[in-house]
Amino acid sequence: MLADRKFKAIKIGLMRSKEFGLLRGVAMHGKTFLTTDIPTAATNGRDCWFNPDFMFKQIRNGDKGAAYVMAHEWLHKAGMHLVTYRRLAEQDARVTNMAADFWNNDRILCADPKHILTAMPEDENGKQMGLYDLKYHGWPIKRIFQELKQEQDEKESGNVGIGTTGSNNVAVGFDEHDWDGAEGLTAEESKQLTEDITQAIRQGIHADAKAGQGGLHDALGLGELVTPKVSWRALLRMFMNSTCRKKEQSTWRRPNRRFLHQDILMPSLQGNSINEIVIGRDTSGSMLYGDRLKIATSEIVGIAKAISINKIHVIDWDGEVENHEVYSSDTLSTAPAIKTATGGGGTDPSCVSTYLKEKGIKPDCVIMLTDGEIYNWGNWTSPLLWAITNDRKITAPSGKTIQID
Repeated sequence: MLADRKFKAIKIGLMRSKEFGLLRGVAMHGKTFLTTDIPTAATNGRDCWFNPDFMFKQIRNGDKGAAYVMAHEWLHKAGMHLVTYRRLAEQDARVTNMAADFWNNDRILCADPKHILTAMPEDENGKQMGLYDLKYHGWPIKRIFQELKQEQDEKESGNVGIGTTGSNNVAVGFDEHDWDGAEGLTAEESKQLTEDITQAIRQGIHADAKAGQGGLHDALGLGELVTPKVSWRALLRMFMNSTCRKKEQSTWRRPNRRFLHQDILMPSLQGNSINEIVIGRDTSGSMLYGDRLKIATSEIVGIAKAISINKIHVIDWDGEVENHEVYSSDTLSTAPAIKTATGGGGTDPSCVSTYLKEKGIKPDCVIMLTDGEIYNWGNWTSPLLWAITNDRKITAPSGKTIQID
């Protein structure tokens, strides 16, 4: 009972702290269980389980270890890791677990760099149990996964030599990720969970007037969740109409017919067409939310049909350009659909910018459809729009960014 009361006291302390108070809504969402059915701690993205014996050992060593474990599980929920990275887990659940843990632990250190509230848990021998490497600071989970996966593939044994911490350099973590439990969620339940967690984060931000002055608010970039959203379809249409179009010019060669019935001679406008655009589609093996990619592509096609475009380059890419087709507004009206996205390699959009330079393609604008799990965004010269299909709020370092939901 004493351990249970202490557990609750630590939880309340974290929720009230300026460092982790942002996650108070996430902590309250779902259920929390104390059970010996697991060795340490676990989450399925909605509920959390903690082994009371393990947590009590951390409490006896000081509250910071237990607080760290709680914050770690909450971050899995806040990042919606078990929903967002389900496809990565299908490729390699162990490496996906490691990538998510590296990401979480980096964020905890960003929020509490002086270890005022948290400290990585220790085993019975006093060794740290979590995964941390400064190398991965600021990296997205997908990039960490790719790096770890490459290291693993280069080793004769997939269990030795990747990651850091642990004896004999064997990577270890202290919690479990219930991918089976997350997989059991229906599409509607997953969508509802995402909405609930997003709302919980909004509540956390609103409840803490000082959020954004440090802690996880800055580390996660969650402030965008409270920004009023404008329809991505409207933003996409605005981009194509204002950025991609050439400037209109008046001409007397073709009088404006709207005024002829009034015997008024006025110039008409010309040059309002788009000469050439590029649509780049991320088809990497870990590309998420494929349905959103199709929806966004369909929306672009609809806009393209409404305005005059001479050339529409559709480029499928992952680590390199996989396919390149050229359409026009006229041919798009007869084509039933753009070819199904193929590919399955890494994620490097710079291959598209390099490809355009090599081919001498100078579009009026470029629209890149991707999940945003990118570390090399490339160098671009044309007006650029990133259409992000990820539930996590990601802002590209160049061009404009819209979120496809």
